[in-house]
Amino acid sequence: MEESKTLGGRIQAHRKAAGLSQEALGERLGVSRQAVSRWEADAAVPELEKLIAMSRLFGVTVGTLLGVEPPAGEAGPAKETGVGAASAENGGAAPDETVPAPELTDRELAAAEAIAEKYLASFRPRWSRNRKLAAAAALCALVLAISLCDAFLWGQLLEVRQELSSLKASTYQQAQSAAGKTDIIMSENDNIFHDFTIQVTDYDLEAQTLTLRAGVQAKAWEADTACVFTAILSDGQQFQADALRQEGACSVEDWVLPMDGEIRLSAALTTAGASASQPLAKLINCQPEDFQLEINCHWDAVRHSGTDPLHLDLKGLRLDIRYPDNTSYDYPITYAFHAPTALDLCFYRNERTAPELVLPMEEVLDDLTQAQSAECFNDPDYRASFDLAPEETLVSALRVRDDRGDTFWYVVGAFQNRGGTLLSKPFLDQAWDGWQPGSFPQA
Repeated sequence: MEESKTLGGRIQAHRKAAGLSQEALGERLGVSRQAVSRWEADAAVPELEKLIAMSRLFGVTVGTLLGVEPPAGEAGPAKETGVGAASAENGGAAPDETVPAPELTDRELAAAEAIAEKYLASFRPRWSRNRKLAAAAALCALVLAISLCDAFLWGQLLEVRQELSSLKASTYQQAQSAAGKTDIIMSENDNIFHDFTIQVTDYDLEAQTLTLRAGVQAKAWEADTACVFTAILSDGQQFQADALRQEGACSVEDWVLPMDGEIRLSAALTTAGASASQPLAKLINCQPEDFQLEINCHWDAVRHSGTDPLHLDLKGLRLDIRYPDNTSYDYPITYAFHAPTALDLCFYRNERTAPELVLPMEEVLDDLTQAQSAECFNDPDYRASFDLAPEETLVSALRVRDDRGDTFWYVVGAFQNRGGTLLSKPFLDQAWDGWQPGSFPQA
């Protein structure tokens, strides 16, 4: 698994490696899926308890999540002596050169310091077995003494209670001090903006582009202040857009960018020739598949008999369909999604573009619209039988129409009577990307 450079990227990578959706991870941690999405977009930092819970869930250390120590099994290269070894390790660089450690962001530094505070506070002297036995004996003596001298021991107990109260107050002060240090670190960020919003307002899957609306609220500005937004793709490409400014509010509309797995956005203010910039957010899940329904669909029971024609029975349709993850993102980053308005199970014979049979899936669509996910298994309404002459083909596919009027097909199974033998392509757990009626899918 490729190691991300940010805390949010590492959380997302480990979540996906664990096979969890944002909603599932949120349920495990007792938070909303919107909170998980803000962590992964680096718009917020998880609390210490949540970091510890995720480290246990993912099977990694907290330091690995924070990026302050390498993942298990990724030890550095073995050291060699001699100038030749140093040159080989550093690509011809001088032997004294060292590779700098990755720098932490202010938020990650705050989380790391909080972990250190809690770690130091966790140290307590442990009693040996002999000390425990001695304590037990002392307790017995105390019970005996109570029966002889109630008044004296009551005074002693009051003193012990006072000491415990003092210890509790001291512990509380230490905790408040640690929290105060964290607040100081967080407040030291020299931000030039009070707030920002980013919206993916539209997308074009064919052109593989996004349309953005971005806005910031400046803390200070002058009459000649100008604002520029910058987007940096994962391959280093940069795109800029001049913002419209009204007082301290700066915004850009209909900003078209290429789709990419990671887009880093920042904004800069320039006043009287002096400029200052601030990173805003990282857009993830911005590739074509991230704006399409997640569909796993196949036939559990495929039966056939005969050769000319070959009789084909399709039963036990298993369907799991859900909205993409980016639809769960909330303020300050939101993603557009064109919701499905029609869902049908269609069957296409040979190279015909019109379906031979259409089975509407209205109940599944209703569940998907209400809960953003739906399941179907072995529904008797979704069964079909066909007779295939030699060399004839049949494709079963889900046909989806969205609220923009676009239509997409997801292949469930493709079949052919190849000289009396059934050739079957089930396409388990994946959609046939880009298939359209009039052709036979080629795996």
